[in-house]
Amino acid sequence: MKRFTKSLLLIGLLLSVVTIQAQKKSSSTSKKTTKESKAKKSSSAAIDSSSAAADSARAAAKSASNDTSKLDERKDPQNQIRFMKPDMESPEYNFYEKKRISTPLMMRYDLDSAIYQKDKKKIKQQKSYLERQYHFPAKPKDAWELGVNFGAAYMSGDVKPYTQGIGIVQNIGAGFTVRKALGYTLSIRGGYNFMMMTGRNWEADGNIKFNQALRGVYDPRVDYYTNPALSPSNTITGRGMNTLYFHNYRTMMHEVHLEGLVNLGNIRYHKERSIVSFYALAGVSAFLFNTKTDALDDNGNVHDFSEAFQIYETQTLPPGVDSRTSLRKAALDKLKGVFDGKYESQAEARNNVTGLKYWQFIPTVTLGMGLQFHVSKWVTLGLEQRFILTQEDLLDGYRWTQDEYASFTPNSDNISYTSLSLNFHLGLKKRTEPMYWLNPIHYSYRKISEIDPKAIAEELFKDDDGDGVPNRLDKEPNTKTDCPTDVKGVALDSDHDGIIDCLDKEPYSPPSYPIDSNGVAIIPPNPCCDTVRYSSDPQHRNGFIDDDNNIIGPDGTVYPPGTDSIIGADGKKVAVSTLPKGKPQIRRGGGGGAFDCSKIDLPEVIFENEKYYIDPQFYGNMHQIAERMQMCPDMKLVVTGMDESRNDQKFNEQLSWNRANAAVDYMVEKYGISRDRYIVKYKGGKKAAIGTPFEKKMKNKVEFRYANDGEGGDSNPPAPHPGLKAGSNK
Repeated sequence: MKRFTKSLLLIGLLLSVVTIQAQKKSSSTSKKTTKESKAKKSSSAAIDSSSAAADSARAAAKSASNDTSKLDERKDPQNQIRFMKPDMESPEYNFYEKKRISTPLMMRYDLDSAIYQKDKKKIKQQKSYLERQYHFPAKPKDAWELGVNFGAAYMSGDVKPYTQGIGIVQNIGAGFTVRKALGYTLSIRGGYNFMMMTGRNWEADGNIKFNQALRGVYDPRVDYYTNPALSPSNTITGRGMNTLYFHNYRTMMHEVHLEGLVNLGNIRYHKERSIVSFYALAGVSAFLFNTKTDALDDNGNVHDFSEAFQIYETQTLPPGVDSRTSLRKAALDKLKGVFDGKYESQAEARNNVTGLKYWQFIPTVTLGMGLQFHVSKWVTLGLEQRFILTQEDLLDGYRWTQDEYASFTPNSDNISYTSLSLNFHLGLKKRTEPMYWLNPIHYSYRKISEIDPKAIAEELFKDDDGDGVPNRLDKEPNTKTDCPTDVKGVALDSDHDGIIDCLDKEPYSPPSYPIDSNGVAIIPPNPCCDTVRYSSDPQHRNGFIDDDNNIIGPDGTVYPPGTDSIIGADGKKVAVSTLPKGKPQIRRGGGGGAFDCSKIDLPEVIFENEKYYIDPQFYGNMHQIAERMQMCPDMKLVVTGMDESRNDQKFNEQLSWNRANAAVDYMVEKYGISRDRYIVKYKGGKKAAIGTPFEKKMKNKVEFRYANDGEGGDSNPPAPHPGLKAGSNK
């Protein structure tokens, strides 16, 4: 762990700086919000709180509208002005109010109308989603990310990284990456990095016997095994230095990598968006590397390490050195005066490894983690730690143990790369930001928040024509105002003459007769009220001439003036000149002559399931029936109650009787019509009705019709099943 101490300290320092800056930004926003809040409170102290809230919402919307008028959509490549403008102007979920809580805001991730649905597969899915045939919207096209990075590269191996003085800037790396989201969590990234790493041990090692680079195999001058220049007589301290070496290296590396990233910061359940995104990564890489060592001085001679070795060997500080100085620092200080920092000699390399001369190629595995800071929709700033894990022990040029044994050191050399990156989003004109910056929960939350129960209820029960039938059930959405309708919202035409009741001067005209433009039948005296009994009036039995000179036949047929003859009651021709002038004596009754009054449709009354009270919506129907009876004092009406509620005939019959009597009682009490003018009947089914709820309800009713001549019946029949409670009148 000590080998990465400085890397971790660097990460901690950078994180601290970024956190402080974020806190300052948040504090600034908070102070600004607090000042604005105090200003609002002081200015509205005397205003009612609910009124103030409404005024504030209206002011925010107005202000937002003014702001958007200054925006230029040509400068908004993601078309966000068009999508965000409703949020800027709305008093609910207002753009500016949301900004007080969370910055930056999510872009208007509007899958219903976004411009980036392009390819055929996504268009097909999106169309199915909008047509409510598929639950999920299509995935949007998102931007590519191009990043450049620079950082510190350190090797963990047998030789310690050199970080003193100029060594700090000799452990560096730089590169670029290209990243593309596979989804909201996963993304893939490829890249290239160049790295330079240096290291230096302060302890001498005696493992040169098997090291070809230090025995003069690569370069005869680099001989630390049997070199006379390193004999006791030629060293500063008189200590022989053959077979001893202070290992050092400078490794150059060109690496390409392909990595998968798992994003951990964009999915938020309680916040619109985060400015920080955490991720972990893993992948594979391959690189070419070359390791050099500083083994010769400026004159091409081997180094004399005897003074540095003396510190290590005797474990004592040299004269004149501060006693608080560590042996390690003292030895490294001595080595600074020995090494020239040119790294001119080739370190040991494998002979059978693919590469370019001494440049060796190896595959590796990478692991890491990082975080990015959202600067703008175009740019993010990243901090990352990558570990490159190898099975190679010659990255630092050191692989042997001691000279006694031809064995390798047990640990491979691995690389730590701590970097800062600047990342750019490409293609935003027709794409969203990268999906790992989008919060997928935002779209779902937005759709949920758009659900307004009050608005839904208003839409469900919206009735544009005011006929009492909601638009969604109305078969005639533009019914004339104040016209009575049936349960489907269609204006009533009770006599089926083609003129609706509210425009019909005679809503219940008898069928089979011509009508005028007002819907009034052109007929002899009303066959269902003021009716001629031709058969009982010999003078008029073959017809007559009315006051308008219309010729009325015995069956009520109207002949135009000037007709010479008509067919009489016996089927023979009768001269018009023989017909009497003027209407016959009128008898008021339920019909007569050739006309059957029972064919006229009268309105009916529908009841709720197992109820027998008159629903107020049918008061109009009752009024029309009662008015008809008042106009024809001698007319009788057949009232029939019906029910098919249960698989119980007795219950159904009793409820039918209750309903018929409720209808009659209503007209008797409300309009003063004598009860003996009604013939009360009832029908109860043996089984419950089948069908839709609407179809079942339509069988819970009371029907009305004109009584035929001579038709009789009880106006107040006894209950079919006394004592049986059937239905409720509440």
